[in-house]
Amino acid sequence: MVPSASKLRRKILFRKAKIAEETKRYDHMVQFMKEIVEATNPATDLSPKERCLLGAAFKNFVTQPRHAHLAAATKTKSWINHFSGPLAASFLLTSKMEITSACTEIVQLIDCRLLPSAVSKESKVFYLTLKGDVSWYMAEVKGAFDGMGDAGVANSAYAEAWGMVTELGLMNPHRLAFEFSVAEHFFNFRNSPVDAFAAVERAVSISAISSPETSPAVPLLTFEGGLQLAANLLNLKHRLQNVLQSKAAGPSNSPAGNPAGNP
Repeated sequence: MVPSASKLRRKILFRKAKIAEETKRYDHMVQFMKEIVEATNPATDLSPKERCLLGAAFKNFVTQPRHAHLAAATKTKSWINHFSGPLAASFLLTSKMEITSACTEIVQLIDCRLLPSAVSKESKVFYLTLKGDVSWYMAEVKGAFDGMGDAGVANSAYAEAWGMVTELGLMNPHRLAFEFSVAEHFFNFRNSPVDAFAAVERAVSISAISSPETSPAVPLLTFEGGLQLAANLLNLKHRLQNVLQSKAAGPSNSPAGNPAGNP
């Protein structure tokens, strides 16, 4: 059976996006994935591989500028009261605009195109998790006051996803990816390693993994990037354990924070 012109175009664009990912040209990767969305029937959802690559494209695209912005913001604090203050402020503003522009674009794409056509719970959870992630990225670079609205959007997206996550299997990769995102949100944005650790514990519970209901973990093993996701969760758990142990050994015990029941 000969594939339709739109399907063939999507396949070609998907391969180009994979090549762009391998060569770390994330700007090209984003463009190819946007073209895939445009080439897809508006009433049809992306395939699981396409939506995963779309999320990877946008997150990889903003990761380096985001980290650079945060590092620059820390290093340039001493400049503000000196002659180079305006120069530092101008650089940080340009950086912030670049990040917020990319994040706003994916949030709009999710709200206006991807979520309305999503059918499965896995697809909806994926898009809502991605929306939550990029929203707190925006809040992070805007600062506590200017980013309040974006932080609220992130909380709402995670809360909506949580309502569907609990209906997915314990080893469902979309559930694990959601828990990883929530843990990073608590740890890196809300500065609450206690809540972050609780989220990771939910995801990598040994008793849950070894239960008959979740063995074998076929969905995770067959999910593209599933093994890397599991490794990321374990690495994050180890980092959080070290942070909590360090805090417990200090003058005060574990930091304030509410237990991470609902995100």
